[in-house]
Amino acid sequence: MPVAAAPALDAHAIRAAARARLEPDAELAPLFDATLANLTPERWTIEWNLPRWLAARFDLPRTVSDALVESNVLGLLCVRLTDDVADGDIAPEDVAAARALAAAALDAALRPYRALFPPGSPFWSFFERSMAAWRAGSDGPDHATRAAPIKVAAHACCLLAGRSDAWPELDRCLDRAMTALVLYDHFFDWEADVQGGRWNAFVAGVVPGDPSERGAMRTRAAVLTAMLTREVVVAHFGRIAAEADAAARLADALELDELAAYLRSWANAAAAQGEDVADHYRRAADGATRLLFPIAVGTQNGGGSG
Repeated sequence: MPVAAAPALDAHAIRAAARARLEPDAELAPLFDATLANLTPERWTIEWNLPRWLAARFDLPRTVSDALVESNVLGLLCVRLTDDVADGDIAPEDVAAARALAAAALDAALRPYRALFPPGSPFWSFFERSMAAWRAGSDGPDHATRAAPIKVAAHACCLLAGRSDAWPELDRCLDRAMTALVLYDHFFDWEADVQGGRWNAFVAGVVPGDPSERGAMRTRAAVLTAMLTREVVVAHFGRIAAEADAAARLADALELDELAAYLRSWANAAAAQGEDVADHYRRAADGATRLLFPIAVGTQNGGGSG
């Protein structure tokens, strides 16, 4: 029997409902609006859509899926602000407001869950474990812990639908999907992470040892050298593709067709982007070789005085 497709996402209505639920005061409203404007469905597709896709698969009411999408967006706002404070991306004078808004967003995000699950429900122990995993792993090499916040709504859907049997496979699917997304982000964030002294998956795969012992300038030079002389970009995007493909196959097994389709579409776009970047560095390396060794290159290409 075909699985029903989720209703179309109304991002404007979700944003309005999230704002109405939080009701930010005049002091916090500008930061709320500015942060929420950057949390687009195009950039954060799984966070905005996963409860809808699961509700369609498990035949949960639209009211439940809408509430959990709104909670996901508020939870994402909390995570984004918390990460921005930790990364030093919030102006010092705004840090207290960012922390207050993050706490308020998390409290508002939990409101539907308090109505859906009594205090003794297994959901709450799962929620505590998930958030502890996120806090412990957000700055380290365990990419799967970055999936912890998005698992909250997913696990809730399984419990509400009486489909706890689906959870182990969905859990693995989200781990693999988030690993792919984190690997992708780390590639494009590597220079900022090196400068900020943060762990980065791409850098760790290219330069062995502890980057803090070399310093930011030497680490950056080592990574750029590797990108010019080795196929490290191809290898990194190969890891991304492998994780996304594994996640898509797990989504297939769960008949989460929309999630599987998104993962494959995203993986194809990421692979094309990775090939463009790799080709850029190949051309740069070839140009540098021609500049530094023009006679040798000319000879290699059949040149010379004859």
